[in-house]
Amino acid sequence: MIASLAATGLATGLGGTGGGGGVPIVDDEEDSQAPEETPTGLLTFAGPEDANLDASKNYNAVITTDQGEIVIALNPGAPEAANSLAFLANPDLWPTPREEDFYNGLEFFWVVPGFDVQAGDPTCESSGQFSCAGTDGPGYALPKEGDSTKADKWTVIAPVTSPGGDQVHGSQFVIALRDELEFEGSVIGQVVEGQEILESLEERVPCFGSQSSESCQTEEELPPALTIEGIEVQPA
Repeated sequence: MIASLAATGLATGLGGTGGGGGVPIVDDEEDSQAPEETPTGLLTFAGPEDANLDASKNYNAVITTDQGEIVIALNPGAPEAANSLAFLANPDLWPTPREEDFYNGLEFFWVVPGFDVQAGDPTCESSGQFSCAGTDGPGYALPKEGDSTKADKWTVIAPVTSPGGDQVHGSQFVIALRDELEFEGSVIGQVVEGQEILESLEERVPCFGSQSSESCQTEEELPPALTIEGIEVQPA
């Protein structure tokens, strides 16, 4: 399903029709960050609150999974992506605080060993109550940051919402599992711990609705997904 990060930044057929789709225009600034639940029960936001990350410090995103921790050293050249990640990972910043952050229960829904893995879509979660679309997000998109077009192994990328576009997904991220991958998006950071967890994952190529093919796996064929139990952004 993923043809090339250079072509789409996401699996073939993904991007552009999900929960991102562009930065929304909000008339009431005071209510702009309030989370809402969609009719299907997904949590969405009009935009990220300022997480007050100190530009003079380096930060790590510590992803706790059901198989251990994966640590990403965040890229200071992509401050909006870092801020969005910190906002979604800290429900105390939300006008209506919750016990669990946005990423709790979400799966690494896409795995191609030796190529890449992908996570951050709220429809792809461990309870299985939603149909995993591979296109959804937190209700907003972010501007693309930086002009890199090649990623080395362990680079973490916020992919574009549509090929050739200048917006990236607000919550989704792709991790490169080999050098010199071409991509469209923002470089969020680099995996510095937990690489062995990612390298141990089995191929996971779900059939997305009508966009199935002979190479995709049905729900019965999919191996268990690596599940995120939470993310914390903290000084390095």
